[in-house]
Amino acid sequence: MIKLSLKVENLDFLLNTSSGRKALSAGLTEFTLSLFRSVHKVIDEGKAFTPRTGHLQQSIRTDLTRVNEGKAEIVADASYAPFVEFGTRPHEIRPRRRRSSLRWATDEGVFFAKLVHHPGSKPYPFFRPAIEEGYEEAKESFAKTFLEALKRGE
Repeated sequence: MIKLSLKVENLDFLLNTSSGRKALSAGLTEFTLSLFRSVHKVIDEGKAFTPRTGHLQQSIRTDLTRVNEGKAEIVADASYAPFVEFGTRPHEIRPRRRRSSLRWATDEGVFFAKLVHHPGSKPYPFFRPAIEEGYEEAKESFAKTFLEALKRGE
């Protein structure tokens, strides 16, 4: 799992008024959704990794349950998301539990081994490039939505 936590700081005075809290919530929601769209855009355009099953991309979600407190998250729930984002170091793969050997199939046949020396995998970052690419647009979305909500007096 990878989690990008967003927190609005130094604007606590806005949380003390109803209209300020609503405007801040609207702005933070739009900021979060803009970054969320940027993550999907980076993946869809092939700038990160080539999806095989779509599971990793489908596991990316937003958590806006605490947006009224000035907090939001973008989460990639797939258990292997950190390995895609950051890569892995060389490591050994051994059979799990009571198995005596590893087994895998390829076009050339079925193979067995008691130990595999994996060379590691290179990183295919999707969160970091998306944030770098979408940050300015997300800031603009936040400012526009925040100011519109303040003007409406929500």
